[in-house]
Amino acid sequence: MHPIIWRISETLAIKSYGIAIALAFLVAIYLSARKAAKMGFRFNDFVDMGFWIIVSAVIGSRLFYILFHLGTYIKEPAAILKLWHGGLIFYGGFAAAVAVSFYFMYRKKIPIWLGADIIAPNVALAYAITRVGCFLNGCCFGKATGLPWGVAFPPGSAAGEYSFREQFIQMLIGQPVEHLKLHPTQLYACLASLAIFAILLVVWRTRKFDGQVFWLYLVLYPVYRFGVEFLRADNKALLWKFTTPQLMSVALFACAIAAYFHMRKRGQLTTAAPSEAAADKTPPRRKK
Repeated sequence: MHPIIWRISETLAIKSYGIAIALAFLVAIYLSARKAAKMGFRFNDFVDMGFWIIVSAVIGSRLFYILFHLGTYIKEPAAILKLWHGGLIFYGGFAAAVAVSFYFMYRKKIPIWLGADIIAPNVALAYAITRVGCFLNGCCFGKATGLPWGVAFPPGSAAGEYSFREQFIQMLIGQPVEHLKLHPTQLYACLASLAIFAILLVVWRTRKFDGQVFWLYLVLYPVYRFGVEFLRADNKALLWKFTTPQLMSVALFACAIAAYFHMRKRGQLTTAAPSEAAADKTPPRRKK
């Protein structure tokens, strides 16, 4: 598609994938901080937390990707730093970001599950923006399809290389050689995440307990991810024809369902932040 937005020199260019990631983080941080400020929290606290979320998410998602493609990076260690080529796994980044953000909220005395509810919808929106970058970059591509919305990716991208290999196989086995169109799984992911974002916004307005929005996101995301993996061509089967993301999705879904109903049973609802004057003495207002 358009992996390069602007080429500055032979060795320096602005990549669409990098722009999408940067935009996704900025939008998520701003929307989360603004919502938090309306509830009485400090805007800058959520901005500061956003910085550490960015760092931890990039490191975590990259480490997961390297772990599952270790053979490639042992042969070419310098490629570890080439983030603009893609190679980030959402689950790794999300796990690292959750750990860091929870620790940050604990230190800042922000009710953790309320903070998680504030951030969760914007994570879904950020994910949708990131997948547009994947589409432009030609990574996270789907299998061949004859559907009218199939996309023919140009050479030079991972999707384009996959199409070339499949065409070569067609030629070897004597089938008619055509330029393969692939499922735009990146756009499927974008649309699914926008739908999740909309659902979480509705639930936020009527939430009944702290953690409801956060855990609902962790119920909905693995459902989408498990399904779309059947159309992805860049992830190999690991166990019983299921890919690693599918197996992780099943585990996450089970944990999220259990946590959701556990939090609902507790029924604790934080409706506002403590005032700055009483922040160290008075707990947030809660309902049961």
